[in-house]
Amino acid sequence: MNTEQILTICEYDKLYIRQNRNLKKKIISEKDAAYLQQIVIDNSPIFTFGNRCLIAQKWVGVVALPDYTIEILPKIFDEASAEKSRDVLVRMLLVAHLSTNIRQIPAALSMKKQSLMEMLIETFLVELQTYVDSGLQHDYKKVSQNIKKVKGKILFNQHINRNAWNPTHFFCRYSSYQEDTGLNQFFKACLLCMGEATNDIRNKKKIDELLSAFYYVSSITREEALNLNIEFTAINTRAEEAFKYGSMFLENIYATLNAGATKIYSMLFDMNLLYETFIYRAALTAYGNRVTYQRKAGYVVSRNSDDKKFICMRPDLTVKTNDGTEIIIDTKWKIPNKFAKESDIYQMNAYSTSSQRVSKVILLYPHLDSTVKMVGKYTLLLGTGKTRVLEIKTIDVTKVLVWNDFMTDLRAVINE
Repeated sequence: MNTEQILTICEYDKLYIRQNRNLKKKIISEKDAAYLQQIVIDNSPIFTFGNRCLIAQKWVGVVALPDYTIEILPKIFDEASAEKSRDVLVRMLLVAHLSTNIRQIPAALSMKKQSLMEMLIETFLVELQTYVDSGLQHDYKKVSQNIKKVKGKILFNQHINRNAWNPTHFFCRYSSYQEDTGLNQFFKACLLCMGEATNDIRNKKKIDELLSAFYYVSSITREEALNLNIEFTAINTRAEEAFKYGSMFLENIYATLNAGATKIYSMLFDMNLLYETFIYRAALTAYGNRVTYQRKAGYVVSRNSDDKKFICMRPDLTVKTNDGTEIIIDTKWKIPNKFAKESDIYQMNAYSTSSQRVSKVILLYPHLDSTVKMVGKYTLLLGTGKTRVLEIKTIDVTKVLVWNDFMTDLRAVINE
């Protein structure tokens, strides 16, 4: 799909609804609006209605409408080019979902020409081609079949039922060394799903070529593919990268039927969750097992009669320092109005009193012109006892394009 067919907006942007579409002015038709209204993820609409407009919500990614694609980028699109914002989003997704090892992140992503979904499909196809070129993995599989020659063992109950009047056949169960394995079924499911979702001619052609290699592999549904329990060993590790990209695609692709029974495909990510997971995976690289994710940090309320506890606190990140104290970090992908929300400050106050080991708590926002004004050290005034420090900080996620620079900034933010 070429760039003229992509309407690029950022989170919480408005799409104006008029009779005729004008993508350059972010104007969509009433028919387009009806399509978008039907897309709901986890009971949450990706667009809400305003005054003759639709307002994008917390989701980033793409929605492939019949005639064009809507691309939703992170808030940094306000302060960076679409190309840079798109590239940052890709890197954040790969770190959060695949690997924190920057060497495993593709350096040449063709994002100048394609949407996020097409990029992910293309990258998967490149990795899958490498796996196919080295030969599909085969494995022994139990087969029950009515055959003319005894093979394995005869299943006598089934044999009698089927062959009482046919003495030339035997119903046997035996092991067959074949390519119809769970891993290959997973890859075929990815190819079939991508073939329906893609609008890119090159991707379609490549999918058709690769499907021929999986001709003798059984077809399974997306849901069945995601439920497969596939383990990687020295024998099949060559397929692991393709599997990661395929999983990322299947887990995040959504198909919605419009009134004309045409599927509208969307690949969308909750930006709040993505930012939280991304920071955790990066911190894990920097601090190893000293970092924990959503660890229980105590309870807020205890009932006097039986000591039953309620409302468990689970901060996003907890970092153990060298002196045995703890730093609690809560990520916020928000653009506050003048200062942090009251509810966020109350939450940080609770975290600060959750343990005597807590040395400070950090609210971590993305680095934007509107968030940098809040940066500083604060003292939490509620409660008694030792002084409790709240730090409000930002981090420039665009630096993820130069991994070492980003990691330097992250260590400075945590600043043990």
